[in-house]
Amino acid sequence: MSDISFLYFFLPVFTGLYLITPKVLKRLLVILAGAGVILWADPMGLIPMGVCILSGYLFGIFIHNFREKVWGKVFLGLEIAVNAAVLLLFHRTAFDGTDFMTLIGQRSLIKSAAAVGAAVMPLHSVAYCIDVYKKKYVCEHRFTTVAEYIAFFPTFGAGPILSFDKMKSQFEDPKPSFSKCAVGVRMLMLGLIMKLFLSNAMNDMWHDVTDIPLKSMPATTAWMGALAFAMFFYFEVCAFCCMACGMASLMGIELNYSLPVGIHSKSFRALCRRANPSLYHWSRNYIYRNIKGDGNGFSEFLAIIFSVMLAVLWYGVSMRSVMFGAALIVVLCFEKILESPLKKLPVFVRYIILFFVMLVIMPFMAFSEPAEALQYISAMFGSGNNTLDTASSYLLGSYSCPMITAIIVSFGAFGYLKRKKVFNNEYLTTIIQPVWVIALLIICTAFLVSGENCIYMF
Repeated sequence: MSDISFLYFFLPVFTGLYLITPKVLKRLLVILAGAGVILWADPMGLIPMGVCILSGYLFGIFIHNFREKVWGKVFLGLEIAVNAAVLLLFHRTAFDGTDFMTLIGQRSLIKSAAAVGAAVMPLHSVAYCIDVYKKKYVCEHRFTTVAEYIAFFPTFGAGPILSFDKMKSQFEDPKPSFSKCAVGVRMLMLGLIMKLFLSNAMNDMWHDVTDIPLKSMPATTAWMGALAFAMFFYFEVCAFCCMACGMASLMGIELNYSLPVGIHSKSFRALCRRANPSLYHWSRNYIYRNIKGDGNGFSEFLAIIFSVMLAVLWYGVSMRSVMFGAALIVVLCFEKILESPLKKLPVFVRYIILFFVMLVIMPFMAFSEPAEALQYISAMFGSGNNTLDTASSYLLGSYSCPMITAIIVSFGAFGYLKRKKVFNNEYLTTIIQPVWVIALLIICTAFLVSGENCIYMF
């Protein structure tokens, strides 16, 4: 989706067709467009798309008809098992090319490229059937409505993960308009610039850091590398979610996602919520609450373990996700145990502790091997016997602009401007916004033409 052909060919053609297509056929056009995106990237991806749609639609009807009987639980269990298999077999991280088959020491049965949408479609399918089982709403008998929800192609990149009951009315009666198209273009350009200028730049910086041998890596360089990977990790999700909101707005559909609100948080739980809101809410609603129930103590810790581990696998079914999930579980459990004393600390001190711990555990997500992650963390604490050298100076000089911008944005610059109602200024809206949107389009085009679209985490 961060590709020159997608931006200048697929998206304009699809948007034009969507606007002139009769309302009764719009859903079919969206489904076909989603299949086209997958077919363009990798025809193998049509398998998870078909399985998720058919399982969600059929099991949704079965669960609705038998939810008062034991068969309702059986069908729900089958639905979860089928979509879990889709996630394990077809979702792989493009960051290091690993998947479930390599995790268990076997050759991959399918291509090494990431299957587009394989991280999002199973979660949509499972959420829909769980809500039907809980009687949140009745099952949908129109196949195209369920198919559009499960395989809504703007979310293929990295979400946001949608809620069926909040999206159904918009899918049935989309309201495209010039104002929504304007918002869509702004969000799309903002997402692209975050992807190309911030996410990709931070990934480049991370790779420059890892080119240095770990045994001689200066501590300052190691900390800068951990910060760079954290920014890449954060902005990769933010960028694709913004692009998804932009593409949906072009269709007259509003997604429940706002601009990055900032990762400054007083707790790790709040940090997880801010880093990826839609994944956090999905994990909380469909895993954490169902395991925790009304209990506390052991059931709550068990809920944390399962919800965190299953959530991090969304980023890639690999050893690095398992390691990062384990580290995050330890931190969250300790935070829960020490909840009372931590609340007594000054807010600034809690920010520093959170920021420090976040950077320390980030190498577990960055490296595929536990030994490399531990060696990198050791370098962060001075095992390289250096604190600063020419490599650190080079990194500061080469990446200071995107790094400073990433830090400012990640700590809530957009939220601050929104609270100050800067975006509501009439002069800014009518004159300045078109200018900076065109400028962003030119900058993004330059990046895409130069080949800066190849880095992709999911």
